[in-house]
Amino acid sequence: MSEEPANNSFGILKSLKKLIFEDSPEPFVSEVQPIAAQSAAETKTGENVTKNPQTNLTQNTSDLPPTDVKQMKIKVLEILERINEPGLDFFEVWNAAAEMGSVNAGSIKAAFTSLKYVDKTLDKDKLIRTGQNYAAELQKVIDKETSQKQLQKENVEQNQVAEKANLSAEIQRLEQNIDELREKLGSRQKELKEINSKYEPQLQDIDAKIAIGNTAVAEVITDIKNALNIIETNIN
Repeated sequence: MSEEPANNSFGILKSLKKLIFEDSPEPFVSEVQPIAAQSAAETKTGENVTKNPQTNLTQNTSDLPPTDVKQMKIKVLEILERINEPGLDFFEVWNAAAEMGSVNAGSIKAAFTSLKYVDKTLDKDKLIRTGQNYAAELQKVIDKETSQKQLQKENVEQNQVAEKANLSAEIQRLEQNIDELREKLGSRQKELKEINSKYEPQLQDIDAKIAIGNTAVAEVITDIKNALNIIETNIN
């Protein structure tokens, strides 16, 4: 989650952060839910908090790693701390209730009663209004972040589709080449088997010609020798 500009950040959320790791796994930023007692979907301007299951901060996260969710809740609380408005409102009552060890009806009521002595303007309407405003601001943050992640996801998906198409085309070319090579291999193997029958007639013809030539020459030489013998014997 991206960082938000610091605003009145005094690190007062230690109790809420501590509760995150003491409690059992809860829905993402579930501590924001009590502010919605009258109208969870309404903001101070009357705008609706998104109900998109992919972006709603209160979506079911039972299938997510609990540790990852807890770490992200810490980051969300830090953002909430940065956007905390001056004075006493839902934020301070919520955190004061957490300091009592648990956020429940008793601790919230006790925190409200104690802080009301400090700020006489603190009342139920202010708690609900400021709590809804904080929830709405957090929702804007996650909506913006989700939109950015969605664009990132779309880019990754486009790369995935393109690479898959390229690999499929290459595989098809390779398979075609393999088929061609197999066909060529079969043809060459057949030629190899027939190589002897292909050249045997030529070799036999050459051998025959050599034999005929040698025989003819031998006979002629014999005839010459016979003639020479006659000459040697009969001519003085």
